[in-house]
Amino acid sequence: MKIIEIVFTEESKNDYNKLPLNLKNECSLLLHKLKKAGKKLGIPLENKNGKDLRGYYKLYFDNAKYRIIYTVVNDIIEIKTVDKTLKETLEITGIGKRDKEFIYKIIHQRINK
Repeated sequence: MKIIEIVFTEESKNDYNKLPLNLKNECSLLLHKLKKAGKKLGIPLENKNGKDLRGYYKLYFDNAKYRIIYTVVNDIIEIKTVDKTLKETLEITGIGKRDKEFIYKIIHQRINK
């Protein structure tokens, strides 16, 4: 059995709250899919243009104009007598426009505070 938990940072909550309603709806649907599928749904980020984002993942929405950036903060396997449970906690680090790598710059700043 696999349990996937989605948590937001304070900054990513603010990012989400700033989205227009139609984008919030699209983002929510994608977050629901992420909760079902886990980290494998996203595309791993790399060290690019001086921004080392290895260990983070991206998801696209709004025709690939926006990104949800997240990382795995907890990956635990609990062994029980009959079954094992994998708990995966995904932390949403930021949500924003890809335009001119805006969201990647913001995420890089947030993780390097």
